[in-house]
Amino acid sequence: MRQNLRARYHTARKALAGRVEGLWPSVLFSDVTETVFERDPEARSFEPLPSAFPEQARSFVARAGLEKNAERVYRTTVPCTIDPKMGILFAGSKVVWGSSDIPDRERGPSFHRHLSRPSLTLPAGILLHHFHSDNYFHFIFYVLTKVHLAEKAGLPADVPFVLPEKTAGTVFFRQARDLGVFGKREVVVQGRKQVLAVDRAFLIRERFCDPQAMDWLCDRFSVPMAAPQNRRLLVVRAKDAANGRSWRNQAEVEATAARFGFEAVDPGTLPLKDQARLFSEASVVVGAHGAGLTNLVFRRHAPGHLVELFSPQMGGAHYFMIARAKGFGYDSLLTRNPEGRDFRATTEVDCADLERVLGAL
Repeated sequence: MRQNLRARYHTARKALAGRVEGLWPSVLFSDVTETVFERDPEARSFEPLPSAFPEQARSFVARAGLEKNAERVYRTTVPCTIDPKMGILFAGSKVVWGSSDIPDRERGPSFHRHLSRPSLTLPAGILLHHFHSDNYFHFIFYVLTKVHLAEKAGLPADVPFVLPEKTAGTVFFRQARDLGVFGKREVVVQGRKQVLAVDRAFLIRERFCDPQAMDWLCDRFSVPMAAPQNRRLLVVRAKDAANGRSWRNQAEVEATAARFGFEAVDPGTLPLKDQARLFSEASVVVGAHGAGLTNLVFRRHAPGHLVELFSPQMGGAHYFMIARAKGFGYDSLLTRNPEGRDFRATTEVDCADLERVLGAL
């Protein structure tokens, strides 16, 4: 009951905030931008969907099928200021709705900060903002893929990347930078409450799990063209993991998987370079829906298979779509007896079901 009340409260609060924010003077995105790069890849289908698939995941795939898959790079035609939260632009103190990379979920820019003189003005900048960019999965697939598209579009080498402080504060950002993933381009970090001004802003709209982008990621992380190893990995989460979602019977799960030759690994304990190498060698990966499965991207031009374990209360289709895009096999199971809030609930794995799936591989 308490969780339902909390959900209704947040829904009402967001709706009210949206109405209030809609009163701020605005300008159309199309009036202040021009397209400088565009590519329309071939349409793709992710059907059929697995039978054990949360409703949230089914809805995600349905939306992905309706959305345009074009890759685009936009350039602003007027000077703008950048809001630090989501990268929403303001033109002459008017908000440019639709200027972030998740236009249907924009909220909460610091309107009043754009009325003051910005602390820094850049001649140009390539925005790498993403609302969840302090999450490993979102960093790989919604930040680094922007770097790939900026290179593919041939944007001038002297234009720096601009990304928020919350991204720059993560261990995986620092490791990716040290590995040269951002190339030789300068990276400007925008403070959490800092409004930056740019004479020209470049906005990247990448395509999720694009094969070219995934190959580029493998190049940047020095993943070899083929991985002859066929390791089997069980991805586990620490009990104090940021998003919870641990299995209460994890010891039993590990013992079941070990009988089929799986080694348990917590990717969060490994440096980024070691994660890339390890998963490039994995022909089968089993794990709960979560950021650790992001590393599927590093299995390159070799057979692969994912067994994803979903909590019955939540789960997107991201890793299913990545597996399909890479030509991997895919199975899914629903765990049971969730305890806690939907997003963080601990669950139990039906090890008989798991044994049946692993035995069929």
